[in-house]
Amino acid sequence: MNEYTTVPPLRFGVIADLHQDIMHDGPERLQAFIDRMKVADVDFIIQLGDFCFPIPENEVILRIWNLFEGPKFHVLGNHDMDRNDKLEIQNYLGMPNHYYSFDAGTYHFVVLDANYYKHEDQYVDYNNGNYYAHGEQLPYIPDEQLQWLIDDLSRTDRHTIIFSHQSLHNPTDGVRNRDDVHAALVAANQAAEFPKVIACFNGHNHIDAAITRDGIHYIEVNSTSNQWLGEGYEYDQYEASIRSRRPAMKYVAMYADPLYMTVTIAPNMIQIEGIQSEFVGPAPRERGHEGIVCGHEITATITSRHLMF
Repeated sequence: MNEYTTVPPLRFGVIADLHQDIMHDGPERLQAFIDRMKVADVDFIIQLGDFCFPIPENEVILRIWNLFEGPKFHVLGNHDMDRNDKLEIQNYLGMPNHYYSFDAGTYHFVVLDANYYKHEDQYVDYNNGNYYAHGEQLPYIPDEQLQWLIDDLSRTDRHTIIFSHQSLHNPTDGVRNRDDVHAALVAANQAAEFPKVIACFNGHNHIDAAITRDGIHYIEVNSTSNQWLGEGYEYDQYEASIRSRRPAMKYVAMYADPLYMTVTIAPNMIQIEGIQSEFVGPAPRERGHEGIVCGHEITATITSRHLMF
């Protein structure tokens, strides 16, 4: 038993994969999230990557994000480096580093960066879309960052939650060295003799899923806006003026409402409050898609969950 078995609850808001540069209504979706988090009086907010390109046109996104007056945190997504390097997007978002940790309330939080591909035994940063040519060798948590994570966990005696863009567990589209990462988390819990690492949250796959492995909850956070279907599944749901500004929208199954979650951590419990929406236009299967991504049904939903630790 550790000293954090009786602590006040902590609440935070999570949003993932806004994809401002695909969607026509990114500002409205982000505003809905910010408005709800103010009402919910959360302790901090975090976005899990694929937020927006660091260009002048997207400063509206930063202005809305900064309307939340409490602590705000960012995770880097792969598409955040489609047109620039990591340092440029870090500076644009005001990130202290591309991976880091922080405390809130009586809990510890870790932000990881899995945006690396492997080339000749070297880990290479995503940079100006270079990763597209290395799909079989990505993503990875580099050895140096994994050792930093091990050291960071050894220095805290608090229950810990880890955030990443790519999944740390998904066998279809998670980090390639997921077994090494999971082993490090299990080892930290064993050394602490209490459930130190209690959960890992990720975006990227635009799915609504959760799995528990060795007492650690891995939660996939659905996109706030869409699921990518790709060529062969096009659907033009908007007028020509919108299609000309956002031509990639025809390849997505768009959600009618912005999706996000509010998370409450209390002693031995994680409560997730999600949102149920629906697709704009035909659902993926109605467009000829199999309706499955990374082994999970495509849904316009973030499920509310009650998880114990």
